[in-house]
Amino acid sequence: MKFPSHPLDCSSPKSNQQPESRSFLPRVLKSRDEDDSGASIRHGPSDLVSSKQPRKRRVPTISPLGKLIQDAMKALGLSYQQVVAESKRLATLNNNPDMRIGKSTLGNIISGSIRQPGTAKLDTLRILLHLTRNQLDLAIGLAPQRRFVEQLQTKSFRTHEVTLDAVTRQRTVRIPVLRENADLAISQFVSGIVQRWANAEVEYFSSFYPPYLRYFVIGESDTHASPVARPGTRVLVNTLVTEVCAAENVSFHERELYCVLTQDGLTCSYLEHGSAGKIVLVPHPLAGHVREEVDEKEITIVGQVMGLLFRK
Repeated sequence: MKFPSHPLDCSSPKSNQQPESRSFLPRVLKSRDEDDSGASIRHGPSDLVSSKQPRKRRVPTISPLGKLIQDAMKALGLSYQQVVAESKRLATLNNNPDMRIGKSTLGNIISGSIRQPGTAKLDTLRILLHLTRNQLDLAIGLAPQRRFVEQLQTKSFRTHEVTLDAVTRQRTVRIPVLRENADLAISQFVSGIVQRWANAEVEYFSSFYPPYLRYFVIGESDTHASPVARPGTRVLVNTLVTEVCAAENVSFHERELYCVLTQDGLTCSYLEHGSAGKIVLVPHPLAGHVREEVDEKEITIVGQVMGLLFRK
């Protein structure tokens, strides 16, 4: 009996086995985890790291205030730890814990995460780093002295009030320092009793600064007091004086000028008593307006004008 040469040889016609089905698909590629010999490959940590692209190093940001602080620290030779320690000592000395600046807080101020630190911390930085308020405000983005000038120079249609903070902040006044033997009971020249003059910031006097004084700028449409107080004039108003005085045989350069809130807004005008329960708004003869009589309940006398400052 003749047997096939190979057990799997199915060429014999007597064989009842089905021939092996041949796939028309290409040969399966080797797995990434197998080499040519079929052995599995284990990836180490170094292989995984090398397959990733290197991360870009983040460049630390710095705010304008942080640049100012860093330059001052470099000029004074101070480190972060020294600034933190001195701020703690300063807070204890002034009995104000808000003046203390932690290391993380200082870093956040420099990076700009804290855009505008508190007043106490700004005072600490100003004292320790020998900075001025003007430098700190400009670095933060505040320029109150320029804003105040812009408020006064910008033409406004209506009369408006200028806040006390805008007037006092970043403004200085000259204060005379008298001699020790100066006798104020005797009339004499100021130059004879003054030892020197000192410049002081007005905001330091806010505790005893008269709160009843208010500042206004006369609008372009407010010409009731012109030409004594032309549009653009800055007026100082005493809110404690609201009583209308009689003005008989008194020129317009001598009679009282008032700041009045009417239904049309603020205005500076001369006032007189009219009929029962009436107030007369008296314009300057050269202003080109007519007298207007209104009910006392329709207006509010803000105060009497105590000073005038004319625009250049």
